[in-house]
Amino acid sequence: MGGNFVLKIKDLFAGVKAEYRLSEDTEITGIAYDSRKVEKGGVFVCIKGFESDGHKYISGAAERGASCALVQKGENYDDSIIPVIVCDNTREALGKISANFFGRPADKLEIIGVTGTNGKTTTTYMLNSILEKAGKPCGLIGTISYKAGNTVKESTHTTPESYEIHKMFKEMADCGDKACAMEVSSHALFMDRVDSIVFDYGIFTNLTEDHLDFHKDFEEYYQAKKKLFYKVWGAGLINIDDEYGERMYGELKEEGIRVYSYSAENPEADYFAEVSYKTDTHSVIKIYHDGNYVAGMRINIPGAFSVYNALAAFSAAYESGIDAGEIAEGIESIKGVPGRFELVPNDKGVVVIVDYAHTPDALIKVLDTANEFKKARLICVFGCGGDRDRTKRPMMGKAAGDRCEYCIVTSDNPRTEEPGAILDDIEAGISGTDCTYEMIVDRREAIKRAIDIYEPGDVIIVAGKGHEDYQIIGKEKIHFDDKEVIGEILSQK
Repeated sequence: MGGNFVLKIKDLFAGVKAEYRLSEDTEITGIAYDSRKVEKGGVFVCIKGFESDGHKYISGAAERGASCALVQKGENYDDSIIPVIVCDNTREALGKISANFFGRPADKLEIIGVTGTNGKTTTTYMLNSILEKAGKPCGLIGTISYKAGNTVKESTHTTPESYEIHKMFKEMADCGDKACAMEVSSHALFMDRVDSIVFDYGIFTNLTEDHLDFHKDFEEYYQAKKKLFYKVWGAGLINIDDEYGERMYGELKEEGIRVYSYSAENPEADYFAEVSYKTDTHSVIKIYHDGNYVAGMRINIPGAFSVYNALAAFSAAYESGIDAGEIAEGIESIKGVPGRFELVPNDKGVVVIVDYAHTPDALIKVLDTANEFKKARLICVFGCGGDRDRTKRPMMGKAAGDRCEYCIVTSDNPRTEEPGAILDDIEAGISGTDCTYEMIVDRREAIKRAIDIYEPGDVIIVAGKGHEDYQIIGKEKIHFDDKEVIGEILSQK
């Protein structure tokens, strides 16, 4: 709920268009959108989701002591159980009342939002490092973790519900943080989770095949990402080397939104990165702003994707007024991000890398990077999640088959789907390539097989899960960590 906070109705609903018959001096002790988490004196926010409708649980919230329920106009609800407050959009209102409840902590933070299919996590980690180096203690909200001050917790969602976001902002502000770098997912944008936030800066990384199990089509996915830049008061930074980024940049410019371009291909971009040289461990780049050289730096994560992530972080930080040298220092201090092209250390001489790549584009970039430094074969272990976008499965198969000498197709998070059926969908794409492949449903056995066939000069990529330490099989979440499993297998050799 909300700890020891107490707010009167008139203050909680300041700036929210709502109708209520309660006394405006009624005291509210907390907010909950899950009826099971309601505490005495709190408001229960009824949200209509894809699988359940909060309006059906008002009686349960009342039994737990809710003083009132926030309901959405036009929905079915019983207003005879406890007093109701009626608004047009309960999701949107949840963000606003949460901000009010926690004392509008976002106003005390410089907030940089990063959206796109791939690269969000690494870019936010780089931003966090830059801001810390520049003397701005920085919080973090994203796929891997949530950080406030020196406290780091594991994340459950890339972008949580608005109540949790404002609670996190409050914790950051209380810890002395001055900024927050946060990943902003298309789900969060589409479902109004960040409508109550004004971002200082926004970044768009790229847009590729993903989440079409959630969005009705790719255009809706694109429009969801674009929404971020209508919530930015400072400036948006857009990757124009991505075809959707180029489109977004043009459209936003035409609409009068303040956006700047970044590119590693077009020297005419507002921010341009020139790669001086690259190795299997790092890249060295020069960055130009408006055609003028401003900084050189070493990026300690290999691959072209790392250049783009660094350039995105640099551009936003530079726009915020941070010195170019401090930005470079912040980027250079990043030695890696958990589960992002992460080399698994071992004393057996086996080169094995884990990566979160779970989209065709991300897998292509990871495999292309590995192909730049492999000395023999590229071996890839990968799968696709169940109950998610099926259209990308053959695309993933073809992407791997076109770039690897050997592939082992396996389970990712099959969820409630038959694992073998998911593998069949992937095989439809890989079977038309020249790649040698086999299909092993058991992920542990698939990883073991890759290590068993490893020869000096090979590179093994284990893709899809990265930092995750679980598998979802059926509706059960079981412990499974690719890095841990790789270490166990190697220790037995």
